[in-house]
Amino acid sequence: MEIKAKEIAQRWLDELTFSAATWDLEAHMALVSRRVKVLGIPGAGIIDFSGWKKRRHNEFRGKLLRSLTYRLIDILSHAEDSLLFTVTETMKSSRGETITVDKAINLHREEDGQWRVIREWIDRIERTERK
Repeated sequence: MEIKAKEIAQRWLDELTFSAATWDLEAHMALVSRRVKVLGIPGAGIIDFSGWKKRRHNEFRGKLLRSLTYRLIDILSHAEDSLLFTVTETMKSSRGETITVDKAINLHREEDGQWRVIREWIDRIERTERK
């Protein structure tokens, strides 16, 4: 089951990466549960579905997000309809800024069979400017 869990996580990450690379908001948001909660962003409180969509809409429309990549770190737990894993996310902006985020992602297989993120916990955020 560990291999299948890694495959599910990697496929979801690849789809998220591709939707960001193509600025496809509809495909991107199809990977996010309407019940999503993102916790741990300093000063942001809890980000919900509408907050996620608004942020990505602005980034995609203005082509501000140059790339979004992930490195899968570890599968923490998995069940038939739930998967929890850690990643390092790297966002590169069109302005030369790189944001590296260590976080845990909880995917849930929803009623339509689609795996969607339902929770994210941010552990660390590091920003670097291009020199």
